Amino acid sequence: MLNKSFTLIEVIIAIFLLTVGTVGAFSLMQKTIAFTAISSSQLAAAYLAQEGIEVVRNIRDTNYLEASSWDDGLGAASDYRLDHQSSSFPDIGCGNYLKYDGNFYSCSSDASAKFQRKITITKPAADKMTIEVEVSWQERGASYHVLAETELYDWR
Repeated sequence: MLNKSFTLIEVIIAIFLLTVGTVGAFSLMQKTIAFTAISSSQLAAAYLAQEGIEVVRNIRDTNYLEASSWDDGLGAASDYRLDHQSSSFPDIGCGNYLKYDGNFYSCSSDASAKFQRKITITKPAADKMTIEVEVSWQERGASYHVLAETELYDWR
């Protein structure tokens, strides 16, 4: 007569395998959630870096429309701060942080804001300027940053 019941060793092995599988699945879910949050922040930072370039480009184009020098107000220096509403460069009312207000990221002095943006302008020639934008933030105990760079010319 065959005994069809499980032995104690079989039960222990089955519980071990189920535990390892469950812990592995939860670990995978946790890593996926962490990477999703970081990827979302990287996407927002890339858009904020591009926005920094576009604001500088907008100031240059406004100079053209107002018949000013193409680089009026865009001096070669670093660590400028501005946001989508800035019409002058540098924007002295702009704080060190970019805080999400429900619709846009705006300048803020609130250190609890997530992102910081630094704009650096260099002028290697009289008719050329290089704009470098760095957006940085901290998340889950690590520092991250996104860099964007372009060149603007006096094309008029």
